[in-house]
Amino acid sequence: MSHVDYARSAYAAVQTQALSREQVLLQIYDFAIAGCVARDTRKASAALVELIAALDFNYEEIAGGLYRLYEYSLREVKAQRFDTAHTILTGLRDAWREAFAGAGVAVASAG
Repeated sequence: MSHVDYARSAYAAVQTQALSREQVLLQIYDFAIAGCVARDTRKASAALVELIAALDFNYEEIAGGLYRLYEYSLREVKAQRFDTAHTILTGLRDAWREAFAGAGVAVASAG
C-alpha cells in the first residue's frame, strides 16, 4: 500500500468514525446505489452484504422483510440486472431518510 493509499484509507476511516449509525446506513445505501448505476457487481454486492449483516433479527418482522428485499436485490445484481436493485435500494434509502427526518435525526441529504 502506498503512502497516498494509506492516507486515503486513514482519512476515510476517521470520517466514518465521526458519522452516526443513521448516516452510515444511508452511506451504505448510496454506495450500493452507485454500484448499480455504474453496473459494478462487486461494489453493489459488497454494500448489500453489509446491509444484510447489519440487520437486527430481534425485530424479526422488519428484519425479515428487509432481508428478503436485500437478498432479491443481491440476486438481481449478480445476474447483472441492476435496474431492479437500483429501484428497490433507492426506495428503501429514501424511506429511511424520511423516517430519520420524522424522528428528528439530522442526516445529510445526498443521492
